[in-house]
Amino acid sequence: MGSGFECNCFIVSGVKGAVIDAGNPESVLEKVRELGIGINYLLTTHYHFDHVLGLAVLRAKTGGRVVVHEADASALESGDGGRVLSHFFGDGFAKLPVDWKLAGGELIDLGGLVLEVVHTPGHTPGGICFYEPVSRSLFSGDTVFADGVGRTDFPGGSFSVLKKSVEKLLELHRGRGVEIIYPGHGPLGRGEDLEGIYEECFS
Repeated sequence: MGSGFECNCFIVSGVKGAVIDAGNPESVLEKVRELGIGINYLLTTHYHFDHVLGLAVLRAKTGGRVVVHEADASALESGDGGRVLSHFFGDGFAKLPVDWKLAGGELIDLGGLVLEVVHTPGHTPGGICFYEPVSRSLFSGDTVFADGVGRTDFPGGSFSVLKKSVEKLLELHRGRGVEIIYPGHGPLGRGEDLEGIYEECFS
């Protein structure tokens, strides 16, 4: 589902439910009610405002745990509008507790559905993707889109680091297969798109 500032937001569930990148909280809550599921985790691919603006409301209304990579957590916990880019979007950002700080490599077990955490810095220091191995789905945030990669000119961004992260995703695709890419913005992509994206952006 789409949500705030054209950021893509995804709801996944097994026995437990999770939101990936909380944009417009009212849209998320409406969809959660429609699906009749609970939300246990609020998973965040990176700390930029368009992906986190609904976290406080959703945490309060669903009880879901805010889950962020440890390298991005301090920006949320300190309310650092410069790194979160809230001022870029014409807003402020209040301090937000992070309930689970990831390092990369964790498994998030939703009961019948497991998400693997892949640390993919470059767009932000704590950028992460979530890989679901049964459907071979990759929730890529702003690391890769259907036809390109995320910006690296914001605070904490690095083109050379992002290149290594996309190489990591290529290795994942070549070794285990990625069928569908669910990016942070724009249309869905295919795993086979990763080869062309890498060549176009980094060669």
